[in-house]
Amino acid sequence: MPRPRKTRLLRGLVSVVLLAGIGVATYLYGGVLMDVVRAAQFTPTTQLAAANSRIALTMRGQQIFYATAPEIQDKTQFNASCQSAERTAAILGCYYKDRIYLYNIQNEELDGTLEVTAAHEMLHAAYHRLNYFERRDVDAMVQAQYQKVKDQPEISQLMNYYTEAEPGAELDELHSIIGTTIQDISPELERYYDRYFTNRASIVALNAKYNAVFSELSRQADALQKQIDTEGPAIKKEMANYDVDLAQLNLDIQSFNARASTTGGFSSQSEFTVARAALLQRTNLLNSRQQALNARVAAYNALVERLNGIAVHVNTLNQSINGVSAPSGVE
Repeated sequence: MPRPRKTRLLRGLVSVVLLAGIGVATYLYGGVLMDVVRAAQFTPTTQLAAANSRIALTMRGQQIFYATAPEIQDKTQFNASCQSAERTAAILGCYYKDRIYLYNIQNEELDGTLEVTAAHEMLHAAYHRLNYFERRDVDAMVQAQYQKVKDQPEISQLMNYYTEAEPGAELDELHSIIGTTIQDISPELERYYDRYFTNRASIVALNAKYNAVFSELSRQADALQKQIDTEGPAIKKEMANYDVDLAQLNLDIQSFNARASTTGGFSSQSEFTVARAALLQRTNLLNSRQQALNARVAAYNALVERLNGIAVHVNTLNQSINGVSAPSGVE
């Protein structure tokens, strides 16, 4: 009788071990299998397939991307899906309830924006699929990399925004931001991102390309504003001096005319001629100053017009990325 009890005990232990193994396997790989099934059932649109091809995802990256049933939406639908109408910054995409939504950006100047946003949101989905041990290691690598780039203006601005808008999600955001915007990262972190991208550098380049559009416009606007701030007061001062000199010339001309119309106003023809010549010379100088001032005013107005044109241009770009102001690089 003891032998059967030992057999039953051994079978029980084997069953426990098997169940535990199945549980561990499910925890570690069940999500991957689910992604494989969901990705296989998803049929991408032509636009989505083109975006997927351009960001050169690995098989695993594509599985995650398609498993979220990504959708490119126009303004009204997108704002409803991502609640971006309530935000104070441009939202180009969102990852919500294991779905990826992308804003349908059609402005040719912002080529690459859709693809970078798709990569950014896919990394959110990838981050949420990491198990406890993977996330612990990835968080450590991301935090180490952040310490190297945290003082970069763009990164600092982004993280200040996310700290206020999504407190507690900083590491999740950094995981996506670093993966799509930072060229030089640690070899360990680069190997990690190799899970999802076959050419991550191309995504970083696309990000730099479309952000350069805003950066260049900002640079031009700053330069114009400095010229306007310098030239405006200078013109105002010169115009005030001109008005004083013109008023004095007019008074002197009136005095000259009064003397010329009065017998004995000038002691001689020579005195009259000299006085008249001096007034004509002052008149000619003031006319030259007036022409120069008019040219400066016209140039100043052209600067203002160019600055206003840039403002309109930037506003048009902002409208094309969901109709709200756009901080650099935000997705």
